[in-house]
Amino acid sequence: MQIRDITAYPLQDDLWNPWCIVTVETDDGLRGVGEAGGLWANTDLYAKVEYAKKFDEWFEGMDPLNIESLRVKAQETAWGQSRISQAMLSGIEMACWDIAGKHYGEPVHKLLGGAIRTELPAYANGWYDGLETPEEWAEGAADVIDRGYDALKFDPYENSVRDIENDEMQLALDRIAAIREEVGEEPSLMIEGHARLTPGEAIKIGSRLEEYNPTWFEAPIQAHQGPDAFREVREALSIPISDDLASIENKFEAFEFISERAIDVIQPDAANVGGLREVQYIAQMADAASISIAPHAAGGPVAMTATVHLDAVLPNFKIQEGFNEFTRPDWVTDVIEDPISIEDGTIDVPEEPGLGIEFDADLAEEHDCNPMPDHNFLSSEFKDTYGSQEHAE
Repeated sequence: MQIRDITAYPLQDDLWNPWCIVTVETDDGLRGVGEAGGLWANTDLYAKVEYAKKFDEWFEGMDPLNIESLRVKAQETAWGQSRISQAMLSGIEMACWDIAGKHYGEPVHKLLGGAIRTELPAYANGWYDGLETPEEWAEGAADVIDRGYDALKFDPYENSVRDIENDEMQLALDRIAAIREEVGEEPSLMIEGHARLTPGEAIKIGSRLEEYNPTWFEAPIQAHQGPDAFREVREALSIPISDDLASIENKFEAFEFISERAIDVIQPDAANVGGLREVQYIAQMADAASISIAPHAAGGPVAMTATVHLDAVLPNFKIQEGFNEFTRPDWVTDVIEDPISIEDGTIDVPEEPGLGIEFDADLAEEHDCNPMPDHNFLSSEFKDTYGSQEHAE
C-alpha cells in the first residue's frame, strides 16, 4: 500500500477556532481522515493548506501503515519541530492510523495497544463566553451540571496579561465563588490561566484559589517562562498545576517539564505535538513520574475522536476536555460524522474500524468562508460572538 494523495481542507464558517482537516488517500482506495491543529488556526490556516502539498511530495509512495517511518522522516529534519510542521504531521499521522484501522478492520485504540477502559470522564469547556456577572457565570455553570457534567473548565480573568489589577482579580474570585456556591463542593473546577501571568502574579492569584478546591490551575504563567517557573509556582501553592497547549509542543519539551516535576497534570494536544503516537510517548514519560495526562482538545471533531481512541489506552489518563456542545454550528454534522457524544459527562470509546469518522470533502469546501475577525479570544467582542451555550440549545 502506498500514499497517493494528501489534501488539507480549511473550515472556518462561524467557527471560533477554524479547523484544518487532512485526508490521506492510498493507491488501493482507502482514505484516512485527520486534523492539523494550530495555536490559533486562523493565523496559519492557509499556510497549513500549502504545507500539506509539501508533505504530499515528501510522503508520496510511502507506506501509510509504517507510521513511525513517516514520523521520523517529518521530524528529524532541521524544520521538523516547527509548529506548522508538527501540526501537519499530526493530521497526517491521525489519518494514517485511520487507514490502518480500516485496513485491519480494528478501531485505532486496538492498534495503539488496546483499550483499558470503554468509558471516559469528560469536562465541559467553551460554555462561559458572553457571560459577565458572577450571577450569570453561576447560572451558566448550573446549566452545564444540568447537562450531566460533573467537571467544568473556565477562564475568569478577563484581559489581564503579566499582571492582574485588583478589581479584575476580585471579579474573577467573585465568579469562582459564585460557581462553587451554585454547583456545590462535588463538581470539579479547572481554572484556566491561558499562559499570560508572571510567576509572582500567578502565585498571588493561586493562593486565593485554594479555598475553592480547584482540580487544577492551568497554564498559570506565560509559556516562555519554562519548567523552572512552573515548578516555582507549583511549589508555592497547595493546588495542582497543569501546562497547556502553548507550553509543550513536542515530547522533548514535555520531557523537561516531567523531569523537573514542574506540573501535576500534562495536557499535550494530539493535533499539534505530532500525532497520537507522540502523545503516547509523552504519556509514558509522565506515567513514570506519577503525572496524570488530560489531553488538550480545543479543535474539531476529528481531533477529538482521535484523542478519545488514545485516551482509552493511557494508564495515567485523568479526564478529557470537551467543547462538543458549546462551540459547534449546525453545519458541522453534515460535513463530519463522528462517533463521539458526551452523555452525562461520559464518552463511550468507539468500536468502529479506524477512527469511525465519515468526512464529506465536497460539503467541506462550502464552509471555507465567513472567517472570524482577528483572533483575540480574551476580548469581550470575541467572546460574545464565538463559543457560547447558544450552540447547545
